[in-house]
Amino acid sequence: MISSPRSISVSASIPAVDSPDTPPVEAEAVPNPPIGNGRTGRWRPMCLYHTHGKCTRLNDAFHVARFNHDIASDLCVDGFVESRLVPQNLDYLLVLDLEGKVEILEFPVVMIDARTMSFAGSFHRFVRPVRMSEKRINEYVKGKYGRMGVDGVWHDTAITFKEMLREFEVWMTEHALWKKEIGGPLQRAAFVTCGNWDVKTKIPQQCRDSDMKLPPYFMEWINLKDMFLNFYNVKEDQAKGMMPMMRQLQIPLEGSHHLGIDDAKNIARLLQRMLADGALLQVTARKNSRIAGGVEFLFERRIG
Repeated sequence: MISSPRSISVSASIPAVDSPDTPPVEAEAVPNPPIGNGRTGRWRPMCLYHTHGKCTRLNDAFHVARFNHDIASDLCVDGFVESRLVPQNLDYLLVLDLEGKVEILEFPVVMIDARTMSFAGSFHRFVRPVRMSEKRINEYVKGKYGRMGVDGVWHDTAITFKEMLREFEVWMTEHALWKKEIGGPLQRAAFVTCGNWDVKTKIPQQCRDSDMKLPPYFMEWINLKDMFLNFYNVKEDQAKGMMPMMRQLQIPLEGSHHLGIDDAKNIARLLQRMLADGALLQVTARKNSRIAGGVEFLFERRIG
């Protein structure tokens, strides 16, 4: 277990912990952890209408008490940690964790300021499939989100992938991350994913399903699994997913696993911890049509 943020280093080590099959530590079991959990009061689920900019109950005291309307409160960082950060080559890190195996159902982004580790913004949209019948969509959404009780919010707010990307590009422009008239990659920012699937496989597939070209800002990304594997020098099974990595760092799971916005926040908390421990975040993969497979992986030791 690592009990406190480390000073600047090239790598860090983690003593052996429980088996990967051990359930994650519940949030209440770790009082006041230093990274990403410095809130006052209990954890509350996000208002998913609010993350879409459509909450109409902000004057309802019961609703406000029941649901969180401030993502930043889930990603607090103790001030003393900032002095330990390694200078980064990127200003912003955009944690992206898609949901939907057949077509994308959810597109959440949580932005972290790489210079301070602090929360810097978010974008969250539910996405309506374009190749599926309405009956199949209803079954698909009910099976995934019904058990979480948020399928109604999905139906109320979901938009097509094309519409979502238009809104995402506006959001990126407002945050000076990308300019449509210039095009090209993100400006001093990078997507951070838990694996290669999101940007390598799923977004190109969804673009084909939506009859559109792959946008130029989806050409490179940081696979946090590869960063974790190399920075902490752990075994591959200890970096194979969000849950094992959180377990290694004794970070309690918050929210619903496989609700995209909650997973993106949990991955952001992992990212904050790695920054606090002295990790230098680097692009781990980029698209390259000149090589076999079309993707260049930049780390020799990596998770497949």
